[in-house]
Amino acid sequence: MEKAIDQILQPYNEGKSCVILQGRNLNDLEINQEGHIQPLLEIVREQALSRHNLILVQYSSSTGVYYDLTGLKSSERAGIIKVLRELGLYNNNGSQCARSENEFVQVLRSLLRLGQQTSSMPRDDGKSFHFLILIEFAEHLLPQLNNGTHTQEQIVAIELALRISNSLAFRKSLNYTMFWEARTGLMESLIYQNIDIVTLKQPNINEKLPFIQCLKNRYSLARYADSLTDEIVANLSAGTPNRSLESIFLTSERTSKAITPNSIFNRKQSDIISLSEGTLEAIDHERIKGNAVVGTTIKKPMKILERIANGLKKGDKSVPRNVILCGSPSSGKTVLTLIAAANASVPAFNLVSPKSQWVGESERRNKLMLNLLRDLGGLGLIDEIELQLPMNRNLSSSDSGVTQNLIGQLQSFLADTSLAGKVCLIGTSNRPNAISEAMRQRWIILPVLMPLQQDYPEIIVSIVQSINKNFILEPENEILKASAQRFVLAGAAPREIREALIASQAVIVKELSIEHIEFASYDIIPNNNISASVFSDYVALSYCRNNSFLPWWDDQKNSPDQSYPYPAYIREILTNDYLIDQQKLNQIIKQMEPYVNL
Repeated sequence: MEKAIDQILQPYNEGKSCVILQGRNLNDLEINQEGHIQPLLEIVREQALSRHNLILVQYSSSTGVYYDLTGLKSSERAGIIKVLRELGLYNNNGSQCARSENEFVQVLRSLLRLGQQTSSMPRDDGKSFHFLILIEFAEHLLPQLNNGTHTQEQIVAIELALRISNSLAFRKSLNYTMFWEARTGLMESLIYQNIDIVTLKQPNINEKLPFIQCLKNRYSLARYADSLTDEIVANLSAGTPNRSLESIFLTSERTSKAITPNSIFNRKQSDIISLSEGTLEAIDHERIKGNAVVGTTIKKPMKILERIANGLKKGDKSVPRNVILCGSPSSGKTVLTLIAAANASVPAFNLVSPKSQWVGESERRNKLMLNLLRDLGGLGLIDEIELQLPMNRNLSSSDSGVTQNLIGQLQSFLADTSLAGKVCLIGTSNRPNAISEAMRQRWIILPVLMPLQQDYPEIIVSIVQSINKNFILEPENEILKASAQRFVLAGAAPREIREALIASQAVIVKELSIEHIEFASYDIIPNNNISASVFSDYVALSYCRNNSFLPWWDDQKNSPDQSYPYPAYIREILTNDYLIDQQKLNQIIKQMEPYVNL
């Protein structure tokens, strides 16, 4: 991966005089030329000078104009100060110009004059100095607002910024201007249309490893918890600022507390939420490891999801990129995805709805979310996808076109073939019929059906062990089998069984045991809405376009397995050859739809 400093200076090498800088914060930490840890901004200051004779001059509304001429010879400083004084960027106090309400406009006008200035800034070696002008928090200075709401100063500043970007004289002067955004996408649209954008990505695993070694050298008293390695730390912290990792090592040295996977993940979670403005949440693999999902109906989807996760780990471009797990509520759709990601050790993220009440914010946040996911890679999980993201153009949204814009952004992301082997979106839904056909065709529909009656004893054991890891019980236990039968008759889904077992501990106050299982099986109130689960499975099957995804399909024989224990509601929609009768299935769905509540 190209180093951040090379990304920043490359446009200047190519003859560009003005860029927008997005992404990674320039105050983040990086390894400098000498192999030491240093703020990226300081590396820019040093490398711009050593490579291109560029003097870094910073401006923000909070600090005004700031520059550092230390390290230069007195004769060289005199030439630079002379030019800065002519431009109105220097005062008797040294490095900060006088403040006024129109200060930013004055700074931009000074930059324009750089193209016409005739005073030279010679080096002692006969070459000349030039300026690298860094405009910080540019979104505050050149904001995108509704027409008619800009102040006169903002209008003038926008015009001046465009003049600088298009000025041949400024380009010939060999000066370089960077508009640095702390929050992307908030500047005036004309600025984006006319100035090239440089996006600095957060450090990846390969960049983290040498940085970790530098941290270990700097904080020699910091220590890892047992089993933690540099590779694990790099993997856990990939895609987040180096400054966060540095603070973890500093804390370990100061407190003598070991660095744990949990401490790294918690900091990563905070960083991801901040970088995505709340639209992405990292999923903790440690929370999932050790969990198990069992049952005949989940074997096929689990196998497919593991192939996808392992393919992402290897960069295999042949794995599916967009999958929706469809089926009844509480069939294990979300947990399947999390376990597959944890087993393959690939990053996984929850996608949160980007919608906002402010004009333009929904689209900007959605773009930010998708771009960050593109950079981070791994699995993106969207629970209840038809609710989280707009999936149907035909539904009236009454939101002035926001939904239409979000759908357009999402469709472009789904169609991006460059993401193959890097990112896979996994959605879950028990209502794929709420998704428009145009959107549905961009996804692979993978059915995750209700568990079979014969699987309930094993399912109950796995639920109990997730609550009480010390609990050991064989699925053949007679009390367990009888309890499982009562849960089946009550129409209890796995999630409802779990809640019933937890509730039983409020009555039988002791560690979870077979006694709680039996009590809960009698205590649970039967579910009168079992038809909703059946309907969800029917809809999932109606939109599945791959026989090999069906739980009863024998992949080796490429035909239905006639020995599969077909539930009555499934057998009802099959032909004598155990193939789905689509006409009958669609008729049943149409009959049931008005009466089910999902």
